[in-house]
Amino acid sequence: MAVSLSGPDVEHVHGPAEVPLREDELVVVCLVRDGQPWIEQFMDHYSSLGARHVIFLDNGSRDATVSLAVGYDHVTVLRSSLPFDRYELLLRQYLIQRFGKNRWSLCVDIDELFDYPYSDIVGLASLLGYLNNKSYTAVAAQMLDMFPNGPLAGPIGGPDVSFRERHNLYDLSGLKRKDIQQHSGRNNVFDSPDTECLAGGIRETVFDVIPRLTKFPLVFSDGVVRPVEGSPHHIDNARIADLSCVLFHYKYVGRFYELAARAAREENHWNNSAQYKQYLKVLNENPGLTLRQDTSKEIQGVNDLLEEQLLVVSDDYVSWVDAEEERMTLPGSEYHFSSEELLRTRRQNRAKTLRIQRLEKQLRDLGRQLKESNRSRRRLWRRVRALKEQAAGARTDPEGDPGSA
Repeated sequence: MAVSLSGPDVEHVHGPAEVPLREDELVVVCLVRDGQPWIEQFMDHYSSLGARHVIFLDNGSRDATVSLAVGYDHVTVLRSSLPFDRYELLLRQYLIQRFGKNRWSLCVDIDELFDYPYSDIVGLASLLGYLNNKSYTAVAAQMLDMFPNGPLAGPIGGPDVSFRERHNLYDLSGLKRKDIQQHSGRNNVFDSPDTECLAGGIRETVFDVIPRLTKFPLVFSDGVVRPVEGSPHHIDNARIADLSCVLFHYKYVGRFYELAARAAREENHWNNSAQYKQYLKVLNENPGLTLRQDTSKEIQGVNDLLEEQLLVVSDDYVSWVDAEEERMTLPGSEYHFSSEELLRTRRQNRAKTLRIQRLEKQLRDLGRQLKESNRSRRRLWRRVRALKEQAAGARTDPEGDPGSA
């Protein structure tokens, strides 16, 4: 992955220019613009997750993003004034190559909070150890739009109310599922047949846009894998892990209407900000818009998303989780369980979730096969009718009658 940015293109503002890491430590890289509403929760989340260092590349913020970011420990801040619409992918690649070479990096947006299945048991170092042991170089993550109960233009909340507390609803009813091997990039190896490429969701339901929701943010840059070559939703030459993770997406925090209006005016997002123009159109038509549907649910934890069929895990990963939980039961452990029955129940529940996932995936696959079979049958019948019409026409065409000569 060749990244042709020179020194003047990227200015060093704050923090260490180089970040030494062990193989079980993670660096978070983030291309950001006007991220003030998210900074505090972003830093709190990734600090509690166990990330070793955070790199911000500011791309023309007009708010207090930079001044807030430099106030945190273990942060590096860079700055570039290159136009976002032309250099977005190149700037992301630059961050991954510079800070993620021969290590794990997590490339996320300021409004994305990453989490993974059974993170209540498996620490970040253990997760990276699992990925290293299996020689994976990328992990798929599904974006999950989080939204408030009330109108998007409603009050932000008091000083003690975080946006995560207010934006606590999600909705999976409008998801479209596709074969990830056909919609993720080139020359990738998948270790799980259960991971799918997702699109649509609540934004299609409400705004009539169809965003791609599957990304590959967690990458081990080994010189072969090529992340975000053509899009943040694509990757090439990667060995994709046998579990999927989530990016809790807090898109509607702060002044979403103003953000959409600015993006529509500047046309600096994909396809001349077509999606933002659609957001703006819908918001103008309905200023009191709320995203909540009858099918919306309140998030309780990341493991709920396994039962909801948004995320998937393999037998091997569940075995890893079981082993980590076993270690936690040792006397003197900070997380020592007092009940063997509790431990057994938790394992049975994980095994049950895995079985349900497999059955649901089989049902979806059979449904897709049935739809394709029906389409093929309809195409065949249309072809048969066309041939019958041609044959009937040939019989009634005097110029085609050999006896008419």
